[in-house]
Amino acid sequence: MKKTPVVLALLCSVGFMTSCDKEKKKVDGWKPIYASESGADQVTVSDSEPLNNPGRIYVYEDYLMVNDQGKGIHIYDNSDQSNPQELSFIGIQGNLDFSVKDNMIYADNITDMVIVDISNPSQPEYKNRIENIFPVQQFPDEFGPFECVDASKGKVVGWEKAKLDDPKCSR
Repeated sequence: MKKTPVVLALLCSVGFMTSCDKEKKKVDGWKPIYASESGADQVTVSDSEPLNNPGRIYVYEDYLMVNDQGKGIHIYDNSDQSNPQELSFIGIQGNLDFSVKDNMIYADNITDMVIVDISNPSQPEYKNRIENIFPVQQFPDEFGPFECVDASKGKVVGWEKAKLDDPKCSR
């Protein structure tokens, strides 16, 4: 009979240990940023915008263009390379890459390609859109765990670092 309390205590401590293992641990990973369907395909132009997440950098003539990942393209007058001056910002949701030829910017806008005339870099002008030529981004560029894409939430325009609960996807 003296063994019963010892066995009971042992079983309780094993139960506590296994219940702790069932807690979901938060891990560092990537979470998709979704665009609302309205406005995702709009191209906007403004004088200036803070540069938050620089990506691709492109030099064209006397201009410096810097991609703000997922947001758009900054155009700077780079004639004085020690002091570039921002001329305009082209807002393009989901934009990660672009190239320039003959005063035209060709940029991704989620799954579409947009064409913007920069003959006057202070006032870029949207020209055209070619729809659905890029695949939907199903995973981040970085390796590691990430939250699986849920198409019902909209189109993915970027990824942000986050603490994730038991992510089901990894790369």
